[in-house]
Amino acid sequence: MTPTGWTETRFGNAFVKRTERGRAGLPTMSVTISDGLVFRDSIDRKMDTNLLAEEHLLVRKGDIAYNMMRMWQGASGLAEADALVSPAYVVLRPTATIDPLFAAYLFKHPRTIYLFWAYSYGLTEDRLRLYFDDFSLIPICLPPISEQRKIAEILFTWDRAIEKVQELIANARAKKLALSQRILPINGQTPKARLAGFSGEWAKTTLGSRGGFRKGKGVARSDAKAQGIPCVRYGEIYTHHNDVVHTFNSFIDEASALQSEPLRPGDILFACSGETAEEIGKCVAFIGRHEAYAGGDIIIFNPEQDDPVFLAYLLNSSPVALQKAQFGQGNSVVHISATNLAKLKIAVPTREEQTAIGELFLAADRSILSLTAQLASLREEKSALMQQLLTGKRRVKIGGDFA
Repeated sequence: MTPTGWTETRFGNAFVKRTERGRAGLPTMSVTISDGLVFRDSIDRKMDTNLLAEEHLLVRKGDIAYNMMRMWQGASGLAEADALVSPAYVVLRPTATIDPLFAAYLFKHPRTIYLFWAYSYGLTEDRLRLYFDDFSLIPICLPPISEQRKIAEILFTWDRAIEKVQELIANARAKKLALSQRILPINGQTPKARLAGFSGEWAKTTLGSRGGFRKGKGVARSDAKAQGIPCVRYGEIYTHHNDVVHTFNSFIDEASALQSEPLRPGDILFACSGETAEEIGKCVAFIGRHEAYAGGDIIIFNPEQDDPVFLAYLLNSSPVALQKAQFGQGNSVVHISATNLAKLKIAVPTREEQTAIGELFLAADRSILSLTAQLASLREEKSALMQQLLTGKRRVKIGGDFA
């Protein structure tokens, strides 16, 4: 049912295809699925091109560019300034019937992305293309331009709040890294920065002399469930956990638990398989007192005299990570053994100083976790607003009256 005052039309009536050629002196931009139009040199992966400026397409401020091979995944972006884009893209110039920022949000709505997929052509999904002629046939329902602008303004406000929290998270992580570099040893030497009340040299030792090792087992991918008894799978040490296990991403049933290795409070879990030597042996501390399990490809270390939080951060620090990389074996898949982990050379203070340092890291983690939860909440709120505002289920106030 069409909302009152909205108009049923097609994208072809809202946009004109821009085919102007590029010109020298403009920056080159690329379309990404997650961040829209970004400067090409800001993308991590290498994106060199031999094309001349005039062989690119020109995208002007207020235009929307999309990757016709990835439009069905949401690869589009609003241009905030004139720029060059790949000639494989489609550049859209909005007509007077559609607000550019509103259109950018509309392009990210799940229903619209579904329609992009439905109107794309190709034998398989990785060969789907959305050409302008097919894009122009997609049916849409547009509110009056004044309502479009108000909707865009509301969603833009949410985006600014999201960006602010993302900046706070980045700052909190940078402070945590600086803390690690300041109070953890470099090259096995006692750090110069010490917490108040502590002094004396740190003891040089090896990890193997500080406790015992055992292996995780079980927990195949097919065993993992959305709820049940918490467990850690080795891949999650790389993707989900950082230094300390705060939350769980996988769960198993009682039958699978019988085939897995139970965790003890204070255990350090090492990922003993990985894709690169640089990341091999990343570890996390389990400090919970509830039932939990470790799956295969995990080496478990139980410290006999050290604080587990401090130890996890120490073992993930750059100097120790370099040692682990040197012990890594293999090419396409890298492995590290308990025997080699036992050889890691470390320097440790008294248990009391370890605990004090660990508390600083936990406080930093709590700040990051709180901000991360705030970010997730803002994103959920924005998603709900998009669903309501872009479909007309919730109307906005224009000039004192609701549209």
